[in-house]
Amino acid sequence: MSSGGNGALDELVRRHVRGVRALICQMVFDQAAADDLTQEVFMRAFSSLATFSGRSRFSTWLYRVALNTTYTFLTREKRSPVDYRADLPETIQGRNPEPGDAAIHAELESAVETALGNLSPRLRAAIVLTSLQQMEVKQAAKIEGCTTATMYWRIHEARKQLRRQLQEHLPS
Repeated sequence: MSSGGNGALDELVRRHVRGVRALICQMVFDQAAADDLTQEVFMRAFSSLATFSGRSRFSTWLYRVALNTTYTFLTREKRSPVDYRADLPETIQGRNPEPGDAAIHAELESAVETALGNLSPRLRAAIVLTSLQQMEVKQAAKIEGCTTATMYWRIHEARKQLRRQLQEHLPS
């Protein structure tokens, strides 16, 4: 491949690696696995670049590759939620919360992570794409290869399950 082609591939990675990795991390709750899967996604994408027809945006196609790779991983590993916070840098930069507030925050964060991990991968993806990645429902549906109505249903069902799981942490 020419160096111009390599430059184009480098640019695609540079543009999309953070978003793809964030999506995967929010799905698998494991920093090391997210790193490995991100690399696998780009290798798969580059090897099947000829199948990209251009009917959708490149990012839509790439995120679909990322989700399919993640689904395969979750199925293969039968992953259950793990505490990945030990691998992460401090999430509250420049803020020193009171000890009681920090404990409450950590408990709530853990409960939310567990609840997300208990969702099926498709429902988790609906929440990750639309709430955490802040994509429009139409874009999330394209990535998932489903109708917009199906995506709305998945979001509704995921929220319902999350509310049920987090009921004790929600204000009455």
